[in-house]
Amino acid sequence: MKASFIKLDCLEETEDGTVTVNANNISSIRRVNYNDIVQTMVLMIGGERFGVNQTPEEVIEMAENAASHSFA
Repeated sequence: MKASFIKLDCLEETEDGTVTVNANNISSIRRVNYNDIVQTMVLMIGGERFGVNQTPEEVIEMAENAASHSFA
């Protein structure tokens, strides 16, 4: 299986405010209200997790687009 990398707007402090993940390693995505901020929690295989600005639907669409381009 070829890696399908997507770039998400990360809520944690990173150098450029984004996090790049392999979409194939996402184990679950859910919308949560954390400290009065609605955010998407992306959970990765292996236990990593990231709070991001995109909605779960947007993350899924980005993952599907990356997967379709990696097989083209």
